[in-house]
Amino acid sequence: MKKIIISFALMIVLTGCAGTKFEFQKARQVKVGMTEAQLTEMMGSPYSVTARGEDQIWVWVEVNPITMASKSVSFILRDGKVREVPKIPESFQ
Repeated sequence: MKKIIISFALMIVLTGCAGTKFEFQKARQVKVGMTEAQLTEMMGSPYSVTARGEDQIWVWVEVNPITMASKSVSFILRDGKVREVPKIPESFQ
């Protein structure tokens, strides 16, 4: 019983570190020129934001805490607007 409780507690902790849930279908709708507010409204808050020169890289990551499978998508922003979007294959769910 003690092992079950510990396993359950660990699963809850890992779920908290599981990134930010997102949908590739929504990510496909992001367009160059969208503002930070529009991007956040569509995708939710990013998992991380990093800087590279004048650009910001906004990243969404989702990790399945059971299988540890992950998916991610990122967008490059400059001056508060989306500058670059990735091509996301239709097979990505």
